[in-house]
Amino acid sequence: MKRYLITAVLALLLKCSLAQDVKDSLVYNLPMVNDKLIYADTVKVTGSKAVLDRVANAWFKNYFKNYRPYPADREVDVGAAVFDQAMLEYKVSPGLIAIDYFAAVSIKITSGNNFYAYKIYEISFRPKNGVLNKIGYQNDPDYLIKLYKKKHLGLITSMSLSRGMIREYLDKMNTAVIACIASLNKAMANKTM
Repeated sequence: MKRYLITAVLALLLKCSLAQDVKDSLVYNLPMVNDKLIYADTVKVTGSKAVLDRVANAWFKNYFKNYRPYPADREVDVGAAVFDQAMLEYKVSPGLIAIDYFAAVSIKITSGNNFYAYKIYEISFRPKNGVLNKIGYQNDPDYLIKLYKKKHLGLITSMSLSRGMIREYLDKMNTAVIACIASLNKAMANKTM
């Protein structure tokens, strides 16, 4: 009987450790470049630069209801079809209720004959609710990824932010960015806009 109990406990511990690895894979597989979260790729499609530029612009204006051009004092890539800031919207459930969030992102789309490249970077997020913004929270995914990868969160940090909450913030933000990229890829492949 004792042997079965020990075997069951060891099997349970093994299962828990493997489950944690699956959860951790999200955080460890996010696209980091020099400790910055950057989603970027170059995609081959058929079409001229003029057509792909037009489709990218139309897609951007249809996909994002809240966007703004970069300020005049910032270096701008004039060759880019799209070089703006925009807001992704999604829900996060760090506790028992779902909270509406915005993720501010910078988007750059450049194209040429038979290809386009996108870059989504400078990401930060916040709740839509003004009261929640005044309470305070961490809104930088780069910081959250570094924090998550630490061996120990520390007593003060772990009282307000658990690894589960960090995973939730990063998972929902990542899902929103991936959906944005999928929409761009579909529009550019079909040249519908």
